[in-house]
Amino acid sequence: MIFKNFFSKLVFFQAVFCCIIIGFDPVDANAQEKNNNKGQVTGLPIPRFVSVKSSKVNVRRGPSSTYQIDWVYTRMGVPLKVTAEYQNWRRVEDFQGEGGWIHSRLLSGKRFIIILDSRVILKRRPNKKSPPVAIVEKGVIGRLVSTAGDWCEISVSGHSGWVMTESVWGTFLKRK
Repeated sequence: MIFKNFFSKLVFFQAVFCCIIIGFDPVDANAQEKNNNKGQVTGLPIPRFVSVKSSKVNVRRGPSSTYQIDWVYTRMGVPLKVTAEYQNWRRVEDFQGEGGWIHSRLLSGKRFIIILDSRVILKRRPNKKSPPVAIVEKGVIGRLVSTAGDWCEISVSGHSGWVMTESVWGTFLKRK
């Protein structure tokens, strides 16, 4: 038997009890930190970017259809950041920092960005000296195609090109 006497049993069970009380998992000390980075429902990263799937999406005060509607998104493709999950509901935040709860079936994993700056030049390649493709105005929503360094490749109204990350919201690349 592992325990030679009563005292060693007592010390062992006290240690286990203390681990349970303080929430320490002796098997994996980083489990709680790992869980904080993953959605409890989907297992996908938190936070992550998604987009509005429909042209009418209610944003609620809480994770249920019984909660009050605070506002309605009326544009498809609006990029949102998922900050929490509860059953079929996702707590989201928009580019202005406004948040609320949306049912998961109204969200898409397709990535979009929103232009934050006025008159952003869409470039042919991810280079400041590259020729312009188009000029994109503040508030325009574009599909995120890829990223490279400080650049995002986007598609907007039939035009594809590159913009500096600092001019958009919808990616975790750092704004300067």
